Amino acid sequence: MKIASSLAGEFEIDEKYIINFPEGIPAFEEVKEFVLIPMEGKGPFFYLQSVLKADLCLLVAEPFTFFPDYEINIDDEYLSNLGIKEAGQPMSIYLVLTVPEDFKLTTANLLAPLIINPESRQGIQYIGVKTSYTTRHYIFPQEQKSAISGEGR
Repeated sequence: MKIASSLAGEFEIDEKYIINFPEGIPAFEEVKEFVLIPMEGKGPFFYLQSVLKADLCLLVAEPFTFFPDYEINIDDEYLSNLGIKEAGQPMSIYLVLTVPEDFKLTTANLLAPLIINPESRQGIQYIGVKTSYTTRHYIFPQEQKSAISGEGR
């Protein structure tokens, strides 16, 4: 299957790699099918590209590269909907990034990670409750310090 992307260009994918988000992703609820495309070889950055909308492409990242202590408690109901029924069953977690003009100021949404069952190819964006995480955490810690203090501007 051929897919067009405004960020990643045009490419061929095997349909078995399509990830289905039955509820869509908040703000894009009508779009259900996406593919993950590694950015520049191996992770931690990926494009999450809509199968049908070339202009819907999110930059996502593996969380533990930037936030090694990241923890999120996902309700069993959501895991069950993904087909994850027992502890230790594989799942992939990605954070949606917001990339400003200055890439060093990129932030990650730790509050609402993307959770994907790599076996069933089902995904959700899980919005955490009772957490101290927000939608904007700097992925480069030194930039957080600079932004808070107002340095480097």
